[in-house]
Amino acid sequence: MQLDSFTLLVAGSSLLILLGGVFFVVWLRHRNTPELLWWSFPFAAGGAAALVYMLPHWDTDFTAIAIGNAARLFAVGSLWQGIRVFEGRRPALRRLLLLCLVWIGLCFIPAFVTSMVARIVAASLMIGALAAMMAFEVWRHRDETLASRWPTFAVLASFTVFMAIRVVAAPWAPFPFGVAPVDPIWLAVFLWLIFGHATFAAVFFLAMTLERREAQQRSFALSDPLTGLMNRRAFADFATRMNRRRAGIRSTMALLVLDLDHFKSVNDRFGHEVGDRMLRSFADVAEANVRPSDQLFRMGGEEFCFVLPETSLQEAINVAERIRNAVAACTVETAHGAAVATVSIGIAATQFAVDVEVLLAAADAAVYEAKSRGRNRVVVAEPSTLRRLPDPGRTDRLSA
Repeated sequence: MQLDSFTLLVAGSSLLILLGGVFFVVWLRHRNTPELLWWSFPFAAGGAAALVYMLPHWDTDFTAIAIGNAARLFAVGSLWQGIRVFEGRRPALRRLLLLCLVWIGLCFIPAFVTSMVARIVAASLMIGALAAMMAFEVWRHRDETLASRWPTFAVLASFTVFMAIRVVAAPWAPFPFGVAPVDPIWLAVFLWLIFGHATFAAVFFLAMTLERREAQQRSFALSDPLTGLMNRRAFADFATRMNRRRAGIRSTMALLVLDLDHFKSVNDRFGHEVGDRMLRSFADVAEANVRPSDQLFRMGGEEFCFVLPETSLQEAINVAERIRNAVAACTVETAHGAAVATVSIGIAATQFAVDVEVLLAAADAAVYEAKSRGRNRVVVAEPSTLRRLPDPGRTDRLSA
């Protein structure tokens, strides 16, 4: 049984060191994810620190007790630092170093260093606190939908509970759970729990990183790089989802098509750089005048489409007029004077389950009517246009 425990310790330590190497190799390929580097160190260092238990008289040697446990604390704390970095927060190295120094300071107290119960309780409380802070960091950013976020939280919460149980069991349980003589079965269970939690945590850390990267790439493919709004492909996906959701349901929805007036002349007079600034300025103005639930798309060039769910026709007109006035009041300073723009807006609104493409076609016709009337105005689509099928060519262009 001693050989089995020894083998399990070596195998588990080797696995942690290997996982640390995996994180480091992945970080080398993705240097813009520093959390991977933060996670590579603690797994490798934690696996190496666990081998201290193979040294003779490790339970009475001051260096093994003070430095070895401080290294394990720092390794677990580095996982916490990695999660903070992953969640966009700054590392808290001072707090981690202070915790390690507190442990080393306690080891200079004879009554503490000679008491196995005190050492087990203190170490378990510190590691449990670090695990709880990791679980809290994962939980507090739960608004970001990642499939592996909740499994990661479960593993960290489970490890926190495990450390709490060890605190309670320290006075009577066999080592390494407590101070009673070593029991091979308890030792094997303890090592399995330690290395099992570490392995699952590593898998889920890596999974969260890859899931976020995939989500960012998907978001990039569906967003317009100039304005930051969603693009034409995103509109086609949105229209498909919305049509399924609204099928047979009576609910208000408005759709605005917006087209900047005389935008080509702005590019010709001031250059494309000023034109790009004007488009970005328009997007900023538009976002400031709609709700977070409204969907904003750049369809191409100077043409935009805004979808306003649960919005009546009058509310949509109010939004459109607010945007029109804000755009007219906005200027872009250039070396050749101020560049100004106006916008023509077409509106289509319905209370019935009308396909988004039908609303788009009706609002598109309304924006052309606004331009024919002199531009810089809001025109509401005729209700009769909502009963017509959208122009197939228009739909094809949106899906391109």
